[in-house]
Amino acid sequence: MSSNRISIWEAKNQLTFNQPLQPNDPLFVDTAKARGNFSREKLYRQLNVDQQGIAHKSPSKQYILLTGHRGCGKSTELRNFAAYLHHPDRYYVISLDCLETLDTNNLKYSDVLLALAAALFTQLDKEDGIQMEQVHLSRLENWFNERVKVHSQLKQFAAELKAGATTKVGLPWLGWLFGEAANKLSIDSSYREELRLIVRNGFSEFAEAFNQLIRASEDKLRAAGKGQRILFTVDGTDRLNSEDSRKFFVEDVHQLTQISGLFIYCAPIHLLHQDNCLNANFNEIVRLPMLKIRERDDQKIAENYAVMQELALKRVPDYLFDNLSTLEHLIQYSGGHLRDLIRLLNIAVNFAENERIDRLAAEKAVKQVANDYRRFISSADYTRLVQIDLHPDAPDDYTDSHSTEMLYNLILLEYNDYFWKSHPVITCQAPYDNIPKRSWPLFRAWERISKILSEQEQPGLSS
Repeated sequence: MSSNRISIWEAKNQLTFNQPLQPNDPLFVDTAKARGNFSREKLYRQLNVDQQGIAHKSPSKQYILLTGHRGCGKSTELRNFAAYLHHPDRYYVISLDCLETLDTNNLKYSDVLLALAAALFTQLDKEDGIQMEQVHLSRLENWFNERVKVHSQLKQFAAELKAGATTKVGLPWLGWLFGEAANKLSIDSSYREELRLIVRNGFSEFAEAFNQLIRASEDKLRAAGKGQRILFTVDGTDRLNSEDSRKFFVEDVHQLTQISGLFIYCAPIHLLHQDNCLNANFNEIVRLPMLKIRERDDQKIAENYAVMQELALKRVPDYLFDNLSTLEHLIQYSGGHLRDLIRLLNIAVNFAENERIDRLAAEKAVKQVANDYRRFISSADYTRLVQIDLHPDAPDDYTDSHSTEMLYNLILLEYNDYFWKSHPVITCQAPYDNIPKRSWPLFRAWERISKILSEQEQPGLSS
């Protein structure tokens, strides 16, 4: 083996699928062209950025949702947006990853807004040395002092703040104060509900003070040649469960939209099919669909397969496969879902013998992932999946809470032009004893079609 070749174990270290990539990461592959009618330019135009990359005057408020399946690449795409838009001729981007700084298992709008305030103050101060006059800071500082420090249930927190206080003033002081509050919301349940109550009861004053500081900061940034407006990007809010996501994006949307700024939030895909209020409260909803590796009639799209192959081979080089048809088998059963492809590769490495991924290892990986998904499927689901697969152009006929739950669990995958297909691993592992007898003929036809397509994909080999 030449010195520039990596072992299968080194490749395995590149198969982490919970860490989003930066645009300059050597493992990054631009998948936009394989997502059908998805276009970054649509989002840029919503923010009044023209094809030359110049930002024209934008509205005082703009709320955008980036939505798609878990693991489809939203976090990586959001970093793409942020990297491009953070530019003197465009925007000054403040990025918040809730997975890193907050508890997404128990997340409210108050947590996010306090964390965004802390991130803004810290970035202005530490990264760009922006100086703000006290007149622009005092209103928000007074809100904190009058609402938080004197609260009877937060005496211990106030004492901790006093003990941790230094000679910091201005933006560094505000950044530290709000950072400490956001940290308590994340890790300390004894303070969490009281802090949230304070924000809720004093929200009008907080929003007015925060809005004033945003406007003053934008004036300073324009004068310093750092950007035309502040743009906040919020990742991790797509991980909220069904109940919490509705609370965050629907019931508490008034509070989110009281902050007069520009925002891009990540949202879970099932929420789009559960509530029609989103279009009324958000200026734009940008869908990030699965990579479209097959047409509606199941014809393979070779150029999009090639994109997924490139992504895989950057992590696991071709010499670690017995042949590339084995990789195509894994791509086929990923359904165009990026995280599932990386997951399948990871599992296939564990089954590989002689430090090469062969067809047997790939089939075992597919079976294991299929078994994982089977835990989320009831017997009635198989009938519905067959019906949806036979009529992918009419998902509205099946838009109910149960179908949207299957979207959330990745049993159903959404592609561009708004059509659904079952995850391909489902057909290879669906047990007849879980399928109502009246549906057996329909399912057998479904299964036969899947098998024929697989054999066309890999002549002479059965899936």
